[in-house]
Amino acid sequence: MANRREESAQESRRRLLDAATELVAEVGPRAASVQAVADRAGISRGSIAWHFGSKEGLIAEVIDHAFATAEHEYRRRLDGSGSLSFAQLVDAHLAVVNAPCGRIFATALPEAMLEDGPLRTAYLRGYERSRALWIEYLERLVADNPGLPEAKHLATMLFSSGIGANVLHHLDGPIDRAGGFASLGRVLELAAEAARG
Repeated sequence: MANRREESAQESRRRLLDAATELVAEVGPRAASVQAVADRAGISRGSIAWHFGSKEGLIAEVIDHAFATAEHEYRRRLDGSGSLSFAQLVDAHLAVVNAPCGRIFATALPEAMLEDGPLRTAYLRGYERSRALWIEYLERLVADNPGLPEAKHLATMLFSSGIGANVLHHLDGPIDRAGGFASLGRVLELAAEAARG
């Protein structure tokens, strides 16, 4: 059984992670300073180094958590259904894009692309797991719709659309992500009908 000190340490760690998650979703990793995270969590800034080693370690954990949250949401929405449709996949993708984890993907991606380091490593690790999961789902659709592109190419298209929608949303807030995803789903359904046809 954890003693009071361990419980307090776990609570501090959770508060720091929650605060960093909120800030990264709002302003991105670079602007989520150690001081801003500590202030939001109501904990001393030295606690970040103690719990996570560095700001980079904290941000890497935020990204890991965001990808794990997205995977959980995909599985919750898509596992257990006998057959899948592009509409179900696109709806699940839109739910993730609109969630805080989706905002983290959008704000962290530019920085992950800039240089090697813990942030990039965490982003690539999460992306590769998510992509593998999507390929698994899409292989089911391709098996039911011969003539469609390979699942790995469809996964690239879906991920690209999600990234693009979030980036454009940051540039042009009023963008209609739901309408864009609905259109993507319809295009994919039409492609599947043509492949069967």
